[in-house]
Amino acid sequence: MKIAIFGMGYVGVVSAACLLRDGHEVVGIDPVESKVADLAAGRTPIREAGVAELLAAGHAAGRLSASAHAADALVDCDLALICVGTPSLPDGGIDLRYVENCAREIATCLRHMHARPLIVLRSTVLPGTTAGTIVPLIEKTSGLHAGRDIQVVFHPEFLREGCAVRDFDDPPKIVIGEHTPGAAAALERLYENYTAPRFRTSLEVAELVKYSDNLFHAVKVVFANEMGAIANAVGADAREVADIFCSDTKLNINPYYLRPGFAFGGSCLPKDLRAVLRLAQLRSEPVPLFAATLESNRRQVERLIERVLAARPQRVGLVGLAFKPGTDDMRESPYVEVAKRLVGEGLDVAIWDPDVDPRRLIGSNKQAVQAALRHLEKMLVAGVAELADRELVLINHPIVDAATVTAWLDRDIRVIDLVGIRGVDRRLKNYEGVAW
Repeated sequence: MKIAIFGMGYVGVVSAACLLRDGHEVVGIDPVESKVADLAAGRTPIREAGVAELLAAGHAAGRLSASAHAADALVDCDLALICVGTPSLPDGGIDLRYVENCAREIATCLRHMHARPLIVLRSTVLPGTTAGTIVPLIEKTSGLHAGRDIQVVFHPEFLREGCAVRDFDDPPKIVIGEHTPGAAAALERLYENYTAPRFRTSLEVAELVKYSDNLFHAVKVVFANEMGAIANAVGADAREVADIFCSDTKLNINPYYLRPGFAFGGSCLPKDLRAVLRLAQLRSEPVPLFAATLESNRRQVERLIERVLAARPQRVGLVGLAFKPGTDDMRESPYVEVAKRLVGEGLDVAIWDPDVDPRRLIGSNKQAVQAALRHLEKMLVAGVAELADRELVLINHPIVDAATVTAWLDRDIRVIDLVGIRGVDRRLKNYEGVAW
């Protein structure tokens, strides 16, 4: 294919080098004359392992060219990749002018050409930007209609400087957000020989996946550094702690903890977090990430309470009360806190948790729930069917099936599903989740 790449920075140049290696024809577009001159001569304008050799080979094969003008690249072009930067503005927002200028330049050319390349935005942009800003700009400038005359997709990159060629060759995933279903077909042909997991999704999901990755990386770095500060304060070897921590791929690196859900609770996480915060305070070691974690967790509970009260129900049902299914441990369960708050608001609360039997509660577990819910035995029901008279049901544990949830919805019972019961149509009226 013939591919025009707009923006000859790290992403653009690495993409060009690897696509040349894969046998494609590449035209690099950049307003900086020195970059154009380097590429036109087969030289790399950046320092990145493996790039110089790939560009030189592509140039020698006659498949690499460069220009400062979009029209030179779009003739008979199959794909137009936008790889320009989106730097920060003083207020923390992103500066879209380079993306907008690039999209406008492409659209202006297409207005007067028969070429209809697939327009692929690779620059990192906030969710809603492609559909709300870039597509309308292209349509207005070109006079063409996206989805009919031209196609636009968002295709985030996952390249790390220093090992970018390796990341291009062996990506963790290939994500493409489509403005129109089926638009990504031409782009997917680039990856016929790549084995990474592939996802064709909405523009907004694809845009947010990129931020999910980068924000999680940032959190991991700060987490490791704050743990290092704690280790140093108590005389422990932070590197050894990290080595042992990273050896655990069953719990520490596990998707279970990385999906949107409700607040954490139980006998360990809140207690241990508070203990470390107190230790850090005594040792005068600021750990703002850990300190903010408890507040963020508390806010998750507040959001749910606000959503329930906004619906103005009188009778509320809870599926699950222990901090997780399969146990009767209610110590610091966020669901106990929710039930307590709803009772305090004067609501009639019924709870079904097959693992909770007030007669068998002992020790600190019994004391904790009695302090929060003095009349727990009156709230507990024997079976899930007894929640059918509720106006609103909170699903805290994944212990009901789709048929039960659908039956509730058919009875106009509002359902807030905190766990995501499989098989329920999310589009059904009165059905919502923790993050949707």
